[in-house]
Amino acid sequence: MKIIKILFFQCLAFAVLASFNVYAADLSICHSGSNVELYNDGSLKACRLKQDYDANSIQCKSEGPVSFYANGNLESCVLSKPTSVGMIKCKQNGPISFFIDGNLKSCVKPGN
Repeated sequence: MKIIKILFFQCLAFAVLASFNVYAADLSICHSGSNVELYNDGSLKACRLKQDYDANSIQCKSEGPVSFYANGNLESCVLSKPTSVGMIKCKQNGPISFFIDGNLKSCVKPGN
């Protein structure tokens, strides 16, 4: 019975970790000369983009700020084109942000 419990919790932990969409952005996306913030493990926290950057169908605008969570998920950026996240439409050139689990936190709706 103890082995079954251990296997159950190991599978549960793997399922939770596997549910995150990690983008694994690196310094190559950053504009040269921009301030770059890194996490203690060396992964990218924030910078200014040198060109448009696609983060799982979210097109972030060149020259705009971008930030990531420690797990690699996109935290925020400025949209380079209009985007829909689920049923919510988000305006081009507006900021967009996400919760750590990848769900939409906020964006500017068209007409605002």
